[in-house]
Amino acid sequence: MSASDLSLLAYCGLYCGACSFKIAFLESERGHLLSMPAKYDKYKSARLENCPGCRANDQDSGCKIRNCAKERKLAHCGDCGDFPCKMVAAFSSDGIPHHSEILANLGAIREIGADAWLVHERDRFTCSCGKRLSWYTRKCIHKR
Repeated sequence: MSASDLSLLAYCGLYCGACSFKIAFLESERGHLLSMPAKYDKYKSARLENCPGCRANDQDSGCKIRNCAKERKLAHCGDCGDFPCKMVAAFSSDGIPHHSEILANLGAIREIGADAWLVHERDRFTCSCGKRLSWYTRKCIHKR
C-alpha cells in the first residue's frame, strides 16, 4: 500500500476492503450480503453494484462525517483535533455491528499509520485461499 492509496480507508475509519457490498460485486458472490443484519434485507436481492467508496470525488452520499473531514482537509477522522467527536461516537454506537469498530480502527491508524493499518486489514480480511472476507462473513464462503 502506498501513502496516497487511501481508497479503502473511509474517513470514519471503516475498512472498505471488507464491505459486503463491494466484495459481493467484485466476486459476483451474493453470499456476502446474505449474512448482513436485517437492516440491509432490501439490498440482499438487489442488483450487485460497486461502491467506489466515500473518497471518490463524484461520491456524495450526504455523509456528515465525510463532509466534515473533507472540509477540514483530513485524511481520516483520527487526524482531527476533536477526535473522537460526538458525530463519530454516535456513528460507532448506532447499533450496526461493523460501525462499532471505527474508534478502535482510528486509534490503530493514529498509532501505526494508515499504510500499515491498510495492510493489516487487507490481511485480516483475506482467506488463506486468497478470497476476500467481509464484515459479516469472517469465514470463507468459498470453502465448503
